[in-house]
Amino acid sequence: MRRPEQAIQRAAMRYLGLLESQGRLLAFHVGNGGYRRRTEAAILKGLGVRAGVADIVIVLPGGRVGFIELKAPGGRLSEAQRGFRDSVRDLGAVWGICSSVDSVQDLVQRWVR
Repeated sequence: MRRPEQAIQRAAMRYLGLLESQGRLLAFHVGNGGYRRRTEAAILKGLGVRAGVADIVIVLPGGRVGFIELKAPGGRLSEAQRGFRDSVRDLGAVWGICSSVDSVQDLVQRWVR
């Protein structure tokens, strides 16, 4: 598969959608990635797009916030992603990295309890 992270994300969002339908959380993707023309990239940057933001944002019970960064097996975090991780953790949010749907399920189950 040419884009394994997309396959993981699609399956993860289906799983999170099930939990959302049960009122257990709210999950969404921030569409920061992909190619942009220079003008469009400048506009988005001015609107607050920032490098390193996690792939999935989850509002958890009690108003807590969680972030999941998805990586293909063997994938590594960029410097911007490490900076984002450290910043949100410093602010009290939870953050995790996953390379499979099973790891997303395990992580979210720990967060939702």
